[in-house]
Amino acid sequence: MRRFLLVPAMCAVAALTASCANPSPGAPTTTDGTGAPGSGTTQTSRLSPPLAEPPLDTTSFEKDPCTLLRPDQVKQFGESEPPKPKNGLTGPSCTWDPESVLKTGTLGISVTAEINTKSGGLEGIYQRRDKFGLFEKTEVGGYPGVHALDDKGGPANGKCTSLIGISEDRLVVTYVFINDKKISEYTTACRVSDRAAGMVIENLKGAK
Repeated sequence: MRRFLLVPAMCAVAALTASCANPSPGAPTTTDGTGAPGSGTTQTSRLSPPLAEPPLDTTSFEKDPCTLLRPDQVKQFGESEPPKPKNGLTGPSCTWDPESVLKTGTLGISVTAEINTKSGGLEGIYQRRDKFGLFEKTEVGGYPGVHALDDKGGPANGKCTSLIGISEDRLVVTYVFINDKKISEYTTACRVSDRAAGMVIENLKGAK
């Protein structure tokens, strides 16, 4: 039954990362010296690490998000149902839910890959870091990122979200839900979401 938690849990993360949480996520703001926006003289300093690798072009993948992962890559997470594309709150995504437990004998792993176009890149996420129960740095494929969830205990209970900055205004986001406690990586879910993000980045690089 754990797989039915997929939609609300993902929506909670999406709500935290959506641009509506901050009208100009990641953009420097000016103040008048009192902390209020105005005609002031100071700017907020950058919080996120800069890109150390060239920005990646996501144009074709945004049109067809289910190409973010190849079938052979998806298979590494177990047998899955046909992919489900979606144009969501934070950008185009594709979800691969596990095949029926009656067919596979396991509740399996749900994986979603997304190109986040609405949050102002990694800097936008850093600007909202205090809104997450868990916020920790990671790096995938040479690109900086974070694990960010509303539930601090998520990674030890089969849930993790990796948000990787691949340009100043784009993120590769992978949501992983490990629905079966018998799966060896159930308590280290962020390793799985990072692995999925690495596959997406590999595919983006290969599309040049």
